[in-house]
Amino acid sequence: MRRVNLSRKCTSLPRWNNLHSWSASLPRWGCKGGQAMERARFPMEFLRVTQGPNVGSHAGSKAMDFGGKDTGCDAVYAPFTGRVARVRTDSSHETYFESLEPVEYADGTVDYMTVTLMHDNVLDVRAGQVLHQGEKIGDEGGFGGGRPGRFGAHLHLEVSRGRGIAYQVRNAQGTYCTPQQVDVWSALWLGMDVQVLDGGGCPWKRDIKEDDNMKFLKVTSGKCEVFTAPDVNAVDKLYNGGKLTEGVCYPVQAEVGSSGGYSWVRIFVAGVQRYAAVLADRCQLVTLSPGDAFAACVAQGSAGGGAEELKAQLEAANARADRIRQDLWQSNHRKAVENRCHAGGGRGAGRAAVLWCWRGLLRRAGREF
Repeated sequence: MRRVNLSRKCTSLPRWNNLHSWSASLPRWGCKGGQAMERARFPMEFLRVTQGPNVGSHAGSKAMDFGGKDTGCDAVYAPFTGRVARVRTDSSHETYFESLEPVEYADGTVDYMTVTLMHDNVLDVRAGQVLHQGEKIGDEGGFGGGRPGRFGAHLHLEVSRGRGIAYQVRNAQGTYCTPQQVDVWSALWLGMDVQVLDGGGCPWKRDIKEDDNMKFLKVTSGKCEVFTAPDVNAVDKLYNGGKLTEGVCYPVQAEVGSSGGYSWVRIFVAGVQRYAAVLADRCQLVTLSPGDAFAACVAQGSAGGGAEELKAQLEAANARADRIRQDLWQSNHRKAVENRCHAGGGRGAGRAAVLWCWRGLLRRAGREF
């Protein structure tokens, strides 16, 4: 697997806060070859809209600008598994990234997707390169007009439906944009790790998984070390003497591949992004129930303004499950009662008699029909 390149001129270690996990985003249903379908994800840790669609330099375009946590150059991650279709080394350092397979959009659409990323000061990727969902694809930046530092650091992001569209066209307002654009919020799911600092008034959709495919790193030994990078020499001595806590489950952001002979995962530890080597005698990858998953994520870092939202959505999911169980119970109970009524009334008992009998039994059980 590809080794993650962490040597950047304009980036510091990203400060992931709270959950999700791009690996937690492992998709719900099958696609080509029996593989799971990915949900396209918002590519940053912090969502702060600095310019919305169809305003200013985005006139007639669905493009949006995002400023990350602050004025620094936050990391940008691949929103899905895909191929770098084109990289421009001039202009605004445009990077066109298209999905290898159809992905699920936040509005339920299933199709190929192309994202256009602009303004990274230092390009890490090359045309034809394949990245897995959650791998670093670049950073915010201010590159424009063929030179760095023309703008304040931000990510210019466009989302388009389909692929084979790695170019820009000029619209009626004179704005250059990638064809077949869709609203960013209708396309990209917010992972549970994403902190919304300023959503720009857009109806973003949080991806709360109700199934059990979210991954966590369960520490089974006090010897399990924590690292600031996928490097055995990068032990984070500032956190608990460089050791993860035995018995604790840490949310996995991504499985980032092999380095130095070890298999690495990116995890959330006390509100920041860190790394761990998966060693059978020290830790293991596990899945948790939605309730336990939420608790484990909250334990590792504040969910920011989204905590109540996540809790509400989790409660809603549990309520739906309760309703389904209740409906199933009523259905099974009704069949049992009807069988008893038919047995008592003989073959001549009509539907009205069966219904009367069923109602009577429910009343005696203290239930209303």
